Amino acid sequence: MKKITITVVVLMCFVLAHADGFEDFKGQNEKEFESSKKEFTSYKQETEKAFETYKNIVNEEFESYKKNIEKYWDTVEVSTNTKWVEYLNNYRIRKIVDFETGEIRIDVLGGTPSDIKPVLKDLLKEDKGNAFRRDPVAFNTEKKLREQVPGVVTEKVSDDPVLEPVFSDNPLNATELDQLADKLINDSSVSTEISDKTGKHVTTAKIKLPADTYQKSAAKVKPFAENYAKEFKLNPALVMSVMYNESRFNPLAKSHVPAYGLMQIVPQSAGVDVMQFLEGKKKVLAPSYLYNAENNVKIGSAYLHILYYRYLKGINNPESRLYCSIAAYNTGAGNVAYAFNKNNGGRYSISRAVPVINSMSPQKVYEYLKFNLRYEEARNYIVNVSAKMKDY
Repeated sequence: MKKITITVVVLMCFVLAHADGFEDFKGQNEKEFESSKKEFTSYKQETEKAFETYKNIVNEEFESYKKNIEKYWDTVEVSTNTKWVEYLNNYRIRKIVDFETGEIRIDVLGGTPSDIKPVLKDLLKEDKGNAFRRDPVAFNTEKKLREQVPGVVTEKVSDDPVLEPVFSDNPLNATELDQLADKLINDSSVSTEISDKTGKHVTTAKIKLPADTYQKSAAKVKPFAENYAKEFKLNPALVMSVMYNESRFNPLAKSHVPAYGLMQIVPQSAGVDVMQFLEGKKKVLAPSYLYNAENNVKIGSAYLHILYYRYLKGINNPESRLYCSIAAYNTGAGNVAYAFNKNNGGRYSISRAVPVINSMSPQKVYEYLKFNLRYEEARNYIVNVSAKMKDY
């Protein structure tokens, strides 16, 4: 007690003797605080501006793209999370690879059946880098982001072949490629119709993807899922199931939200949260970065970690928390909370929803999400991801 009293007296004397210095110190701290506050506000405004720019660029490029398609085609086909669509020859050739239905479709405007083979051969040897450069929306968005958004995170899109690995375990030489194209065309359905838009013939070939396309595509990315599931304390089956449901392992998955890649990362939401979590700073992730399979799986896995271990950490039962995390990956944690807050006025408050969730069994949580999430897509998502986990 004596020692503490002496210490207090000494400190009081020090403060009194250096009163002016203390005021200076206080004033300096306030200046530093104001400076930091201004810096944070500026950074926040810059980030918001960057994402607004991102959104505007994507919308402008997508609208321009659609108008070009409409000049030549009766129906507008664009890439989705499960479908890769590409136009060539000034929009007169259209290639569609549907990873959900397992079908390739080639349309040639003003063409004949003999025009199908060179287009198919090009498709079979096409790599991700070329596909990216041929995509005016993604490529132009990337170019404009580099010009207009400081610090945007980009990466060279790899030269990994897109379809060749599902048709052959080894790279195809010219002779093998030619033979494969002939076989696929012979086994395909080829038809010709008249375009309402142009009055020209449209020759169409429908070609089946190999029956094991899904298994081969999954095997290629499984090591990434296992690696990042371990790093972020997740079940690898969860990562694989989310990937399957988000993209059917389409390496060029894209939606005009925009969301990119295998786990359909939205730069403005999951991308922001994950970069803040991993690097302590919000960053803008460009399409090229998210088309890298490993990057995409890392970001998606980290986002699942954030949902499970941070946003929804108050949910006691691990299984209940898993179901809520799956739903939140699709529709956001706020919408999950909204489903459980219908009767307590909490709306999007997770803290209000947690006691309601903790009062239920895991099975009841699952059933509740299945019937009470706001959007049908999210209601289906919780069912499909939970069921698909059993396959891994």
